[in-house]
Amino acid sequence: MRLQKLLSLGMTSALTLAMMTGCTSAAAEASSGLQFDFAQNDSGFTPIFADYPYDEGVEEFYQLQHRYGEVPIPGAGNGIFISGNNHSADLFMGYVKMLDGFAPARTYHFTVSFKLATNVESNLVGAGGAPGESVAVKCGITPMEPVAMAAESEALNYYRMNIDTGSQGSSGKDMVVVGDMAKTENNRPGEYEFKEFQAEFDVAANIQGEVFLIIGTDSGFEAATSYYLDDISVSWEDISQP
Repeated sequence: MRLQKLLSLGMTSALTLAMMTGCTSAAAEASSGLQFDFAQNDSGFTPIFADYPYDEGVEEFYQLQHRYGEVPIPGAGNGIFISGNNHSADLFMGYVKMLDGFAPARTYHFTVSFKLATNVESNLVGAGGAPGESVAVKCGITPMEPVAMAAESEALNYYRMNIDTGSQGSSGKDMVVVGDMAKTENNRPGEYEFKEFQAEFDVAANIQGEVFLIIGTDSGFEAATSYYLDDISVSWEDISQP
């Protein structure tokens, strides 16, 4: 495991301010990191939904929602919320964040950690699959900006991702499965609890010196899924050959 150096309280006040205001420049550091606790705002994370038809009224039918607000766990503070009803049996939803200031075309080893607040019990039965175990939690870092694009699929027009997110419980080239939505504790039905996830990636920045962090879920459960993301950390080390 390569040693990673996260930003700490001992860093300069300028970097601390950058984290609070959502600025994500890597400042050309060979080894550094960023943390997002969402105490002040959504830090510029953008919601994204895919694998559903595009037509008038579809967003309302799929109950697609997102917002910044309080996580319903005592003492947790604020986070970013997302929700959708999986009528397509394959709904993808999550958040994207651009990180810049890297050396163009140089390869970095990234470590991503985050918390996901879920209220789904384990070992439940649901339409198409379990509401916990059949909803895969995925994470990725890519030099290409993740976008949901209109595409024709089986004579239907669908929004599809322009990156390889994998299919439901399978990883793709650009995103890996890090877990699922099922709670680890089942003694508080209906209450939210945090699950913690981590993933590592070797990715080259694009020619603009950017990479894109994406965290989301890929659902085989054919009903509503809702969750909050909080305490997202990204650290990196330049591993390009001299």
